[in-house]
Amino acid sequence: MSRNGLRAAAVALAPATVLRSLADLGAEGEPPAVKVHLTGGQVLDARLVQVGADRGSEVVVLADPRTNALAYALLASVVAVEVRDPELFQDVLTGGRLPLPPSAREPVSRLQLQRDFAPTRDFPVRVNWAALDGSDLVLANLARLLGGLREAVTRVRADEMGQRAWEQIAALHVEHSGGSELGVWCTLDGLAVRADLSAALPRVMTGELYRKISALL
Repeated sequence: MSRNGLRAAAVALAPATVLRSLADLGAEGEPPAVKVHLTGGQVLDARLVQVGADRGSEVVVLADPRTNALAYALLASVVAVEVRDPELFQDVLTGGRLPLPPSAREPVSRLQLQRDFAPTRDFPVRVNWAALDGSDLVLANLARLLGGLREAVTRVRADEMGQRAWEQIAALHVEHSGGSELGVWCTLDGLAVRADLSAALPRVMTGELYRKISALL
């Protein structure tokens, strides 16, 4: 996707919203590089560490990659944010309209996914392969979804109560549906997970899937 495509799909987000959204991604890898403009005219050119709260005020924490110094600013004093390498966060900056750019790694194959996520008693996944077009984007999204789903199920089964509840799940259906948001619901034989695998998926899926599944068991 070109920069023109990203500009066309970008949505209007308040600077505070941008910082909160990007901060949620910091644990996944290199913190986002941003330029934060404050009401007093100061500009902080640094890496976004986190957005948190202290005594009723939201605070943004930034790290200078050159000196490793930490900067703390009130989120309410932020008037503008510049995001470096916005393509790396285009799913967030476009409100999910654009998926992440393709990974530099070798594309995943349908056969590889079928091997890596073969159904087991603890993870009885059933993928509707016939509904998939087999494109690199769809398969890459499916790999992310299945990985997050397996981690979520592991968290559900982490204790005896969770294991007993999960024993009632005979099948875990995974479906692709264009225009659908990530959702989980009950079926006659277990649970079904539906998502649009041709669009942007949530960056942090394990926690969201865990909450959705736990609410149904």
